[in-house]
Amino acid sequence: MDDPIDAQATDLQNKVDELTRDLQRVAADFANYRRRNEAERSDFARFAKSELIEKLLEVLDGFDRALETVPSDYRDAPWVEGIWLVERKLRDILAAEGLEAVGSVGKPFDPYVHEAIAHVDSSEPEGTVVDEVRKAYKLHDRILRPALVTVAKGPRGSTDSNDNNDTRARGKGNNGHA
Repeated sequence: MDDPIDAQATDLQNKVDELTRDLQRVAADFANYRRRNEAERSDFARFAKSELIEKLLEVLDGFDRALETVPSDYRDAPWVEGIWLVERKLRDILAAEGLEAVGSVGKPFDPYVHEAIAHVDSSEPEGTVVDEVRKAYKLHDRILRPALVTVAKGPRGSTDSNDNNDTRARGKGNNGHA
């Protein structure tokens, strides 16, 4: 007589154990979902302004070009001082949003940070950035815009043309990687 009751109790306990494991799996899956969702929302918030900031980089480039060409006679003029103040204010605002310029000259060519536009003979080691035509910027930890750079090639006759073409090709279109 005890056998059917014990068998039923064992079945019920096995069912309780199975349902408990299922509930633990669902709770763990939900916790993972919440963590992933929070990380995605955090990333979205950090990079939501990236398109606007990328467009404002053109304004910074314009300020750089304009201020580089101010004749020395006018450098102390009040209107030039005003332009400098506006440029610094814009840089400060963008820096507060996480924008940071990335230095390139003297560093090894990195296709994730640089876009090679020319290779030149130089006393620098092969693959070293020797000139920067346009600055690279990163937003937080991601490259927002690669630098346009000139890269040193090895001494004449020591490299074959495939190496030079390969370096140029790797530098094209690799913005957005960090």
